Amino acid sequence: MKGLRSLVLLAVLAVVAVSVADAADHHVTATLSPVNGSGISGTVDLTALPNGAQIVVRAEGLTPGTEYVSLYYDNGTCELEPYSAEDVIGEYKANAAGRGVASGKADDDLDEINSVSVRLKSDFSLVACAAVTH
Repeated sequence: MKGLRSLVLLAVLAVVAVSVADAADHHVTATLSPVNGSGISGTVDLTALPNGAQIVVRAEGLTPGTEYVSLYYDNGTCELEPYSAEDVIGEYKANAAGRGVASGKADDDLDEINSVSVRLKSDFSLVACAAVTH
């Protein structure tokens, strides 16, 4: 009976370990770093979906009332590349506390997304970038 309990316990632990590892493969958090002394920081959460990824950008240090746009990229440096409207995560306006959130679905798989940006909507200048490591 002790042997059976040990075997069942081992099987349960193996399933839990695989579930935790599987969850880690499907979610990544990246840190937004300021560009050119912008002072903007924050996080980007990326979650794998069956056909693409869900991306949530949480930025702070923004200028209140200013409009921003966030995009995702194949490259790891937020370099502008030929892109389509599907690469835009979302547009948002900073609140009075200098915070903003954008959320959207990417049509690219999680492992194809290598960076996420915060850009001024007015002139598309880069103000923060998060390199995504898998």
